[in-house]
Amino acid sequence: MLCFPVNKKDVITKSTIALLPAFHKTYRTELVLESGERIMSTKSVRQLLDEACLVRGSSYDGRIKSVRNQLNYNRKTPLMICQHDHIFAFPTVSPSHYTCIWLFTHHIHTFTHEKGKTAVIFKNGLELEVPCSVAILIRQREKTLAAMYHFMLPKR
Repeated sequence: MLCFPVNKKDVITKSTIALLPAFHKTYRTELVLESGERIMSTKSVRQLLDEACLVRGSSYDGRIKSVRNQLNYNRKTPLMICQHDHIFAFPTVSPSHYTCIWLFTHHIHTFTHEKGKTAVIFKNGLELEVPCSVAILIRQREKTLAAMYHFMLPKR
């Protein structure tokens, strides 16, 4: 897999499938794209998520507050980055932990647990090992899908 340190490309789009912590002295985040490309960023995951929300009319805090208010998801709250482009993501652990991985729901095919390891299988065939259980991933995806349903349906 290619891995490039690029500043102009560290933008979250519809093709972003995951955000990973970068255990590196210079780079803080690794963006995984649908193409399989991996982009290293000096920005934190939180900075990238906040920028993605800000260019779409809100902030990370505002989006999280909205989901918490409407759906009462107070822990590991899914993030609605852009309801029009269906960009929703969820954290694998508390976002305050550096080891938190953010997964983008519309790219996920399934989850597996084999030989003591949990992995996310994406629609493009990419597999990503994650340090949490399948049950947590399923619950997080369900919460995110409920948020998508809630915010994307026309209000009466």
